[in-house]
Amino acid sequence: MQLKQSVLFFKVAALASALVIICTSWFLYYEVHLSARLTTELGDVQKALQRAMDNAELLHQRGKKEPASALPQLKYSYQDSFSNLLNSLSHEQQLLPLLLQLDTVSKSYFTKKEELTQLYEQLGYDENSGIYGEFRRSAHALQARVSGQTTAKLEIAVLELRRREKDFLLRADLSYLQMHEQLVQETQHLLEQNQSDVEVKNLLQRYVTGFNHYVSALQKLGLHSAQGVRAELLTEKQKLRSQFELVAVRTQTLAQERKENIIVYGLTLIILMNLAVLILLNYQNSKVTRHILAINKVLVKVAKLEDFSLRVGIEGNDEIAQIAHHLDDLLSFIETLLARLSAAQQRLIEEAKMASLGNMVSGFAHELNTPLGVAITSQSHLKEQVATLKSQLELGKLQRQTLTTLITEAEAALYLLENNLHRTASLVDDFKLVAVNREYEEQSRFNLNHLVQSVFDCYQSEMERDDYSVEIEIPENLVLNSYPSVFSQVVGYCINNCIKHAKVAGQKLNIVVSTVVINDYLHFYFKDDGAGIDKALLPVIFEPFVTSKRFCGGTGLGLSIVYNLVTQKLKGEIKMQSPAHGGACLHIILSGTEFFLNDTN
Repeated sequence: MQLKQSVLFFKVAALASALVIICTSWFLYYEVHLSARLTTELGDVQKALQRAMDNAELLHQRGKKEPASALPQLKYSYQDSFSNLLNSLSHEQQLLPLLLQLDTVSKSYFTKKEELTQLYEQLGYDENSGIYGEFRRSAHALQARVSGQTTAKLEIAVLELRRREKDFLLRADLSYLQMHEQLVQETQHLLEQNQSDVEVKNLLQRYVTGFNHYVSALQKLGLHSAQGVRAELLTEKQKLRSQFELVAVRTQTLAQERKENIIVYGLTLIILMNLAVLILLNYQNSKVTRHILAINKVLVKVAKLEDFSLRVGIEGNDEIAQIAHHLDDLLSFIETLLARLSAAQQRLIEEAKMASLGNMVSGFAHELNTPLGVAITSQSHLKEQVATLKSQLELGKLQRQTLTTLITEAEAALYLLENNLHRTASLVDDFKLVAVNREYEEQSRFNLNHLVQSVFDCYQSEMERDDYSVEIEIPENLVLNSYPSVFSQVVGYCINNCIKHAKVAGQKLNIVVSTVVINDYLHFYFKDDGAGIDKALLPVIFEPFVTSKRFCGGTGLGLSIVYNLVTQKLKGEIKMQSPAHGGACLHIILSGTEFFLNDTN
């Protein structure tokens, strides 16, 4: 497969992955929207049920007609919300049995609640209605009849009856009911002894019958929440809550499973496509690497052996194979040219009797090697000097002057090589430092005064005392818990800037390095009274490649490196100031650096 076809495949795979992601996102959005709607509908059902349950509690607490009259509306509200939920989940076969069971339980609950409402209505919502109103009127009539018109014992007996009646109604304790029954018997016996009139007996009988009827209805309703219809309603309420929670949990579980399935399917497709891309990429990489290594091997041999008869010999029609074919054609063409050159050289040798052979070869070699650059020229020159030294040493003709000359020339060639290589390595390191990609050591404690002094010691050869004055105003016992290599580089770049940019010829440069603690932050200052910085450069002084000596060897990377080291590695702030009268001050605020003063004692 050609690289062009591979790139096309990669693009198609990328588009397919994007399409899968879009489809997965859309399905997820749909499921989230559906889950939100189901959650809302479940909430509506739950609210309707809760309102019905609260209505039942309100009916228990107050015994008023208003909660009972609201029952039809609450039942309709629940049925409406349940119908909406059932329509939304009609396609979920796993949930239909649970929903039908919930409907059955809810119907049973509302039926029991209607029975409870009927019992309350039968008992009476106030003191003048229902069974309670009837027996209360009988009690008042009896009490009024015996008051002041009969014997004191009978009046006291009736009062005791009313007292036990109220005790029972207030406390719902059956022992008071038994006491009431005993008092009824005693009152009837008392009436028989006193031969009271028939009206009192009839009133007593009406009162007893009404009270018993009221007590029977109360017991059917339930004297406590654990008895009668109230207990049955509580049981139905618990069943209804359990069934609703089961439906809600199962609904949410199914919605979550659908979303997880969508994510799993989408990720599976993406992984499979990426796996196919990875396999193809690995295949292409292996093939391209193999072909490039073969081409490189042939080029190395050609350069080393000067044998242009070598061929790459790669088969195929992809782009790398075509490059190899073109290289083979080029080597073949060069080999032909060399053959022709060799034939022309032979004719010249024959015609000129070998007089100009050396000049011709030298000129051809010079034209051929000139594009290779200063480094290859220097290396070739050094190789020739070493060969001369070896030849004279083997012949025993090596003289001191010759050796000195050879060493001087070798040092010059090495200096040229070293200067160019160091220049390249320095630029590469500087670019790495601009992005702060170098891995430094772990944090450690170090004395800042000693570290700054040691960095200045490294520049003693470049900073003569007559030209530079250095003052370090840092406490001797100031210790930092940070990265010493970073601080060394920051100070080193500042010193380099002073040497290259701040120093004015014929004027002594004064440098002051100091620290101050302000608001628990350590402030680091590097000042000089040199040439200063142009106002136009101050706003962009920390940007890469900003320099005032671009044509004098400056790269404009030093302060950019310092900025990145301070802000990214030391988590601090950095500012540059340059007064109009000259000089510059680099101000570093080390807000993220731990420091303390060692006890000198």
